[in-house]
Amino acid sequence: MKILGINQVPGMFAWVHDSAAALVSDGRLVASAEEERFSRVRHAKGYPRQAIAYCLKEGGLSKNDIDVLAVSHDPYKFLRQFPWNLHWRTLAPNIFNLGVFWFFRKFVAKEFPRAKIVYVSHHLSHAASTYRCSGFDEANILTVDGAGETETFTFWTGKNGVITKVWDIPLAGLWGARHPKSIGLVYSRVTNFLGLGTNGEGKTMGLASYGQPIYDFKNILDIEDHRRYRIDRGAVSRLYGDLARKADEPLTEKHKNFAASLQRALEDSLFNLAREAYGKTGIRKFCLAGGVALNCNMNSRIMSADFCDGLFVQPACYDGGIAMGAALEAAARLEKVSPMFRMENAYWGPGYGNDEIETLLREARVPYVRHENVPAAAAKLLAEGQIVGWFQGRMELGPRALGNRSILADPTVPGMNDRINTSIKHREQWRPFAPIVAEEDGAKYFDDYKQSPFMLLTFLVKEAFRPKLPAITHIDGSARIQTLNATQNPRLYAVLREFEKLRGVPMVLNTSFNDAGEPIVCSPKDALRCFYSTGLDALVMGDYILTKIKS
Repeated sequence: MKILGINQVPGMFAWVHDSAAALVSDGRLVASAEEERFSRVRHAKGYPRQAIAYCLKEGGLSKNDIDVLAVSHDPYKFLRQFPWNLHWRTLAPNIFNLGVFWFFRKFVAKEFPRAKIVYVSHHLSHAASTYRCSGFDEANILTVDGAGETETFTFWTGKNGVITKVWDIPLAGLWGARHPKSIGLVYSRVTNFLGLGTNGEGKTMGLASYGQPIYDFKNILDIEDHRRYRIDRGAVSRLYGDLARKADEPLTEKHKNFAASLQRALEDSLFNLAREAYGKTGIRKFCLAGGVALNCNMNSRIMSADFCDGLFVQPACYDGGIAMGAALEAAARLEKVSPMFRMENAYWGPGYGNDEIETLLREARVPYVRHENVPAAAAKLLAEGQIVGWFQGRMELGPRALGNRSILADPTVPGMNDRINTSIKHREQWRPFAPIVAEEDGAKYFDDYKQSPFMLLTFLVKEAFRPKLPAITHIDGSARIQTLNATQNPRLYAVLREFEKLRGVPMVLNTSFNDAGEPIVCSPKDALRCFYSTGLDALVMGDYILTKIKS
C-alpha cells in the first residue's frame, strides 16, 4: 500500500507552518521532506507541492499510484466544537465551512485519482511520528506543542504497535478562548516578549543559560499534574510588562533571568507530567514529540530522571514531522502489520550524485578539485582552521543539520564560534554551537553520556575538556551533542577519525548549512550559492572540494 502523508491541504489549515510530505510504501518509510527546502521560504506554509513531487520521485511513483492520502489533522474534531469557539473561529474560520470539505475531496480526486483520504489528528500524528520510529515495544508517549485541534498536551501509551490515548490538557473549555491555555504558546509569548522574534524559541533556550530562574512563573506556567495546572500566556504582560524588550534593544540581566525562569518552569512542568505518566503505567521508556520537544534541556531533564530508562525524540518532532506520523499511523490502521522500526539516522530527503554535482560546477565555471580521500582532505582543512561547508548524501529531516547539510569547524579553536556567528551565520554572538562526536568516545568528554543521534539532548562537558573545546562549550558548561557511528554516516565518521589524528579529538563543530533567515541548503545549487555569499572557506560536495582564493 502506498501512503502519502501531508500536513497541509488547500483552503483548510491555512495557519499550518512547516508544510511537509512523507511517503510510506508497504509499511516502510521511504522519504520525508519539508516544503521550505524546495521553495527556499523558511517555515513555508501552504500545500507542499514540491515536497510531494520529491517523495513520489524517491519512491518511483506517480500520483496515480497513491492508495491513501493521510492528513495530519482531523477537521471533524474542529467541527465537534461549537462553531463559536473563539480561538479557531478567529485563526481559521474555514474549518467550520462544510464547502471546504467538498472542495478538498474534489481536489484529491483530481490530484490522486485512486487515493482514499484518512484524517489523523494532530497529536496522534505527533505520537505516531515518535513511537513508531523509536524501536520501543512499549513506551509512554508525551506530545506537547502550541496547539492540536483541542489540546496542548496529550499522554498516550504505545504497546505492541498500538497507540492509546490516556489523558490530555485541553486548550480551552467548552466555549473556547481567544488566548488558549497552551504550553508551547507560553514559551512563544515569552520569546516574542523578549524581542527574540517569531520561531525564536531556540534563542530563548540558549539565553536561559546566561541567567538565573529568579522570577515567579506560578501564575504563568505551573503544572503539577494533568488536573492541577495553571497555563496563562496573557499573564506574561500583566505581571512583567516592564521587562518587555524590542529586538534592537540591549539584553539585560533581567531578560536573561526571565528566560531562565521560563525554562525552569517548562522543565518542572514536563518533568511532573512525565512522572505522572510513569506512575500510571510503570513503563520506564518515553517518546516525546511536538514542537516543545525541540527543547533539548527539557528532554535531558526527563532522560536523567530515576523513572526513565530510555528516551526517544525523532529529529522532526515539530510540525515538520507530522506528515510522516500521519502516514505511519494510516499504515497501522489499514495494513495487517503496524510499522515499527528504530530510526538510526535522519537522511530522508533528496540526495545528489557526483555527476549532478560536477555538471553544476562546470556550468558555474568555478575552480574545483576531485579527491580520492575526501575525509582526509576535509579533516586537513578543518585542522588548518578553515570553516567547511559539507554537502553529502541525502538531506536531513528536521531543523538540525545532522552531518549531510552541515557547516563544520575545529571545536578546539578559541573564538571559532564568534567567527562563524559573525561571518557566516550572521546571528547573535551568545548563541551556542553543537559538536558531532564519535559515538564510542562520548563518555570521555561528556558527563552522564548517552547516545544522541539527533542533537536533541544536552550534556555537561567534562571540566577537564572545557578549556580544550571552547567553540562548543556553552556558558553553563553544556553542549547539545550529536553522536555518530560508522553505520549511520560512514564518510563523516571517517572525517572524525582523520581529524582526531590531527587535533586529538574525534569531534567537530557542526551547525546548519545556511545563512540567517534561510532554510538549510537542499541542492548543490543552494550549497554553491551559500558558499560564495558567506564567509565559508571551503566547500565539500560529494567527491569535490572548492576553496576560495584569498588575497
